[in-house]
Amino acid sequence: MQIVKLIFWIIFCQLPAWAGAAAVSRGLDWYHGLVQPSFTPPDWAFSAAWGVLYILMGVAGFFLTRQGLRREIRPALLLFIFQLALNALWTPVFFGKQAPGWALCILTGLIAANAFLLKQLWGVCRRAFWLLVPYMIWLAFAWCLNGAIILLN
Repeated sequence: MQIVKLIFWIIFCQLPAWAGAAAVSRGLDWYHGLVQPSFTPPDWAFSAAWGVLYILMGVAGFFLTRQGLRREIRPALLLFIFQLALNALWTPVFFGKQAPGWALCILTGLIAANAFLLKQLWGVCRRAFWLLVPYMIWLAFAWCLNGAIILLN
């Protein structure tokens, strides 16, 4: 039964990637036409990083709920789902609507939600906390990249 729960969480955490895939393909030419900061990674690095991060998020969700939906994990679980929804919004706004300013606002909210999530996880599930630390680091990098794109364009 635990393996089914793990698979569920890994698939569930892939939803933002699937939601944004069409927006990326439609907006890639626009994105490549922007002035990029010197620290912009190559396109393949985004796919690789997000692939790993979504798996880490899925494993974190699994560890958080492994013992069931206990009362003490519910605030963290709600934050986890909320941040995943914000994550799913960023790509269609940035690439689909071609609105890096609004995307930066979403990313700022996403970072704040993750900061609160990490605070909650520290008290209820340290494994999930540590699995989400690379995600927070990547979000901070993405915020800098998004902000630099706004400044340069």
